[in-house]
Amino acid sequence: MHVGVTELLPGIPSCPIHATAGLHSAESRGQQQRKECTPGRRNILRQAGALIAVLSARPAWAAKKASPPDLGDWSSPGLAAPVDPDAPRFFKTPDGVKIQELALGAGREAKPGDRVVVDYVLRRSNGYFIYATVEGVSFQPRDVPIGPLEISLGTGDLIPGLEEALVGMKPGAKRRAMIPPQLGYSGPNAELQPQPPTFATKRQLLNHSNEALLFEVQLLKIRG
Repeated sequence: MHVGVTELLPGIPSCPIHATAGLHSAESRGQQQRKECTPGRRNILRQAGALIAVLSARPAWAAKKASPPDLGDWSSPGLAAPVDPDAPRFFKTPDGVKIQELALGAGREAKPGDRVVVDYVLRRSNGYFIYATVEGVSFQPRDVPIGPLEISLGTGDLIPGLEEALVGMKPGAKRRAMIPPQLGYSGPNAELQPQPPTFATKRQLLNHSNEALLFEVQLLKIRG
């Protein structure tokens, strides 16, 4: 809304113009207007101060803080588990896979040569979802096939980073592993397991194969 000076400074007259016809009265009209439009100096200073106060007032919307950035959805109800207080929270393999223990499990540890059954949730490193073998994970359409992955360790069929995360796990154990691209699907590893089951999920994995990927994995069985 436009606000005129005379509305902000009511002490300054709006200088009316008289509609007196004829050129002979122009000088007298000018003298009369100058007289009507000349406010006192103190009045001008007082009203100017009021105008500055109005213009410098901080608008209410300026005090609002910016919303935090969206960091992605990290929920995974299918593999959610309380952290075991006796478990090591984080460790890093010699090849650079960062692993967080979520649950230790029980029984013997998986080793190369074992055939294992696992569930997993696959995300980008920023937490955005790609695929899961379990139900109830956000953003996965219901028509996407799910179910545990059964695979042998030590045969070269599995991406190296995930195999490093699985070796040493016990049945029931859960881990979160940040896998660098060279130990994931980058380059010659593009066709290694696990592979999502649909064209759309495979395409999404391919689009992000040169990024670090986050696996949340649960070891269900060791078949030996």
